[in-house]
Amino acid sequence: MIRINLLPEDLRRAERTSPKVFAATVLSVIVCCCALGWFGYIYFGELQELELEHARTQEQIGSLKERVTYHDALQTEQKDFEQRKQTIQEIGKSRVLWTKIIDEMIDVVNNDNDVDRHRAWFRSMTVKDGKNAKEGPSVSLPGWVQGDAYRAVADFHEDVARAPFAKNVKTKSVPTGKRNDDPTRKPSESLFFTLDLDFQPAEKWVHVGK
Repeated sequence: MIRINLLPEDLRRAERTSPKVFAATVLSVIVCCCALGWFGYIYFGELQELELEHARTQEQIGSLKERVTYHDALQTEQKDFEQRKQTIQEIGKSRVLWTKIIDEMIDVVNNDNDVDRHRAWFRSMTVKDGKNAKEGPSVSLPGWVQGDAYRAVADFHEDVARAPFAKNVKTKSVPTGKRNDDPTRKPSESLFFTLDLDFQPAEKWVHVGK
């Protein structure tokens, strides 16, 4: 379609867009595009950097959580260890060293081979725990001394009273005996007696030696 402009030449020029306005418009568009591009680059670049930093932070937090969990487990294990250690120490303090007592009793029986003072032997040894924490263990030893002299029983009791373990004995049976004859032995006479020892509670024991 052909358009014919019948306006004069001066009016035709007025309708045209001014080069300055056009240049300013183009420049504004270019500036706006550059600004938007720069803003997008900065925004998305910083966003990516923040996302990476966030990921690193989350990884560090996860690692720290594992360490905290491990630390808590170690503390719990340490508390259990301290409780076991305390229990073992309490048991060690209250433990009765029966092998030591038996060794000391054997020394009393042997009496450095002084058979003139007494020669004793035993049939058995019975140990009973106390009924409660306020009662210590009790020991019963039925046995004999050779001969018919009651003085030998008394001497044996005196030697028992001087033994190291006697410091932990609360009560002891009195020295008494019953005559027993055995033709198969020489001499055939012997005195039967029972040595009863009631010990102190374990926590009150005096530890003799190392």
